[in-house]
Amino acid sequence: MLKKFLLDLLFPVECLGCRQEGAWLCASCFKKLRFGAPAYASSLAMPGLDKILMAGDYDDPLLAEAIKRFKYDLIIDLGPILGRFLTLFWQGQTALPGTPGLISPLIIPLPLSKKRFRFRGFNQAEILARELSAALGYPLNRDLERIKHQPPQAGLDADERHKNIRGAFAWKGADLQGRDIILLDDVMTTGATLSEAALILKTAGAGRIYGLVLAKG
Repeated sequence: MLKKFLLDLLFPVECLGCRQEGAWLCASCFKKLRFGAPAYASSLAMPGLDKILMAGDYDDPLLAEAIKRFKYDLIIDLGPILGRFLTLFWQGQTALPGTPGLISPLIIPLPLSKKRFRFRGFNQAEILARELSAALGYPLNRDLERIKHQPPQAGLDADERHKNIRGAFAWKGADLQGRDIILLDDVMTTGATLSEAALILKTAGAGRIYGLVLAKG
């Protein structure tokens, strides 16, 4: 509560778009957020992932600002707003003709290391996942754990990212028995982190795994 009080003093609540007071993103500016390209098939560089879906584009300055303030300025109240954006995107994708239905899907957020969670105070991917779960009725599962703390991926090239994230995750739950997975994170750069987590889920018996992110950063 003290952290939130101090953040409210440092960052008064006003719309990131029009600067109107009272909400981080007013209804009018929320409608201005742009959805990105519908879906990207997994490549050989991202094993374990059957498809990656990016709800928006980091080139959208309003979306980029909202993600940065949520993740780095620790404005947790932006989580439900971004979660709603993610949900609307997902609903639009599953309504497309020819889209295959998911089999008993689970929503699994990418976990943080204990060190990073202590610093931030929340897992941004889990907050987004809660919003998606509540809206769609898909169960939220937190049995994917981060067992190793790595240096940040920012500034590393693709090969370095894969090496840095190797061995970071472990599955602590029951056999997934072919269930489809929505593996959720806030942003994706090369897909190395999502891919590493997906491979762990595949060894635990997962069916199709869809990576879902707010944007490609």
